[in-house]
Amino acid sequence: MRFDRRVKFTIVILASQLLLIALALTWFIQLFVIARYGSVRFIENNPLILLTELIVAGLICIFSTVVFALQILKLGEKRRSDDRLPR
Repeated sequence: MRFDRRVKFTIVILASQLLLIALALTWFIQLFVIARYGSVRFIENNPLILLTELIVAGLICIFSTVVFALQILKLGEKRRSDDRLPR
């Protein structure tokens, strides 16, 4: 299957939206725990797991920044279909 530029960009947008949904769900769960118990305290005793979580969070931040920049650049792009607008 051949992926053209539009399909690749659509896949990137879908991935960014899934990450946004995951972030919102995580935030909701954390706020629910705070409402239920009054506070949240996270402890990670394994430094390897903590480092992995930090790297993954950094990669997600980089990915979301790149997707945001691509979306901003797409706003000014003129498409072939723009010339064929009904008059």
